[in-house]
Amino acid sequence: MRESERAAEHADSLAPTAAAQFLKSQILAARPGALTAALTTATGVADRLTPDARTRGELETVGMARLQAGFAETLAGGDAQPHIDEAAELASRLADAPTGLSTARNVTFGPANVALWKLSAAVERREPGAALRIVETLNPADLPKGSRQAQFFVECGRAYTMKRDHRATLHALLRAEHAAPQHVRGLAPVRELVGAMLREARRDLATGELGRLAQRVGVVPA
Repeated sequence: MRESERAAEHADSLAPTAAAQFLKSQILAARPGALTAALTTATGVADRLTPDARTRGELETVGMARLQAGFAETLAGGDAQPHIDEAAELASRLADAPTGLSTARNVTFGPANVALWKLSAAVERREPGAALRIVETLNPADLPKGSRQAQFFVECGRAYTMKRDHRATLHALLRAEHAAPQHVRGLAPVRELVGAMLREARRDLATGELGRLAQRVGVVPA
């Protein structure tokens, strides 16, 4: 991590620095007791680099740092909306931005990905109504195929579970699995959702698709 930060400092673009600090913040956020440091890291680099971000690579990487700041703010119990709004503004500039010379990119960043992170923040705040309103505005086809589309459907499933709509949760998880099978089957939140549904759902649901999904994700023996 330190080597990548030193290399970024000598680059001729803001993008490597933004990308390195984004990664550092994500690593910190996963460590017990390091959430404040994760928030400070992401917010600091986004605040410092946003005024000078011009190229696509810079807008993408600074935008992702801003989204990470918003998510860390949510986990800390704060208001992520200012960060989400700033990320949306950066995303709106992508179409007219020059390509630039930096090899540091994050092509997943864009308006749809901003909406996805906003959805995740609503789910983390346990606001299923707000989350499902975001779902109505976001076409998963606008997200990169694979894990990003899968994340969308997992977040849908988490929101539906809060409303105790097991059938909608199952449908969302099956779509997530279709988008990225191996990725989704290894996710702890998916196993938690499936386990909860097995305990609460009607028998006809539990012995059908849900039971088979439970076997595939390892909640019950195959």
